[in-house]
Amino acid sequence: MSGPRISIIVPVHNAERTLGSCLDSLLAQTFGDIEVICVDDGSQDASLALLRDRARREGRVRVHHQENAGVSVARNVGMRLARGQILMFVDADDELVSEACARVSAVFDRERPEVLTFGLRCVPAEAAPLSLRRELSPRAITYDGFGPALLFKEHARPYACRTAVSASFVRRCRIGFEPGLALGEDQVFYFVAYPLSAKTVLMPDELYLYTMNERSKTHESQAGRERLLAKLDQHLRMVEAILREWTDRGLAGRWDAELVEWILDLLMLDVSKLPPVDQHRTYARLVEDLRSYLGREDVASCLVRAPSRTCARRIERASVDPASSARVFSRLDLPVFYLMRRGLVRCLERVWMRVRT
Repeated sequence: MSGPRISIIVPVHNAERTLGSCLDSLLAQTFGDIEVICVDDGSQDASLALLRDRARREGRVRVHHQENAGVSVARNVGMRLARGQILMFVDADDELVSEACARVSAVFDRERPEVLTFGLRCVPAEAAPLSLRRELSPRAITYDGFGPALLFKEHARPYACRTAVSASFVRRCRIGFEPGLALGEDQVFYFVAYPLSAKTVLMPDELYLYTMNERSKTHESQAGRERLLAKLDQHLRMVEAILREWTDRGLAGRWDAELVEWILDLLMLDVSKLPPVDQHRTYARLVEDLRSYLGREDVASCLVRAPSRTCARRIERASVDPASSARVFSRLDLPVFYLMRRGLVRCLERVWMRVRT
């Protein structure tokens, strides 16, 4: 007996309040050839009991229980258990629109992609920052092979829950989620999946409903030194995982300028909010990581655009003395860099949001 067309993987951890509506949305799909693999990740509420009850009543629901190991491990377990030709991911407090699986299956029939990324709608929309909402619906385009714009320009990241992948592609390329990351595990997934995919389809259709509620705090500014240091540690661990994956998979050296510039964009604003000593220590770690990845001391030499090279050189100098309290950047370095990267409109929007809050 062949498996279902689509396997939907749902990591579950203490989700009793939202689990019912999530499963209802999956089982009400207009396309019925699916299985729902729920991986209970050590829930301490009624989630596991709710899952087992639903599995008794609905044969398309499969339940696996494990000790708490984090969302990445739960998704990886679900991927190993999946019998479908296409893998999709849904978090236990989110939903799919009713035709989502039908649309995904039709694209895989017509285009034969290895990766399909679609749009996501935040619920309620006003709870999501404008900067986030802009990133959540890619334009309609097909990539035969990989181009760096797919990672760096197409609004095709983050949130792996808006991506469907071919199961054969996942197994052939050993693609999964990075265990141990509390933040950014989906970014690592994309930085592996997109470069390895022989064909990637992007579509703007909003098939995934991402519930903000308490999760909106993830997108709020991280006030306070300790919280900011913890966030930056997670971001650096994510960067280190990406650099390791690109090295191990033979991707290093091909798109280094785009990758390093993206890393600077990701980190520098948050680092600039820290006391100078913390800035120097953070940049010392980053420079060590980048030098190891690039295989050379001069990090700035891989960059093409002048504002990026200037910032990289400042960071390299800051890394020499991690205990220093000297200022890292001039007053113009970061504004010029982010104007180049994000444009005037987006920079003004960010300033406006900070003024309002």
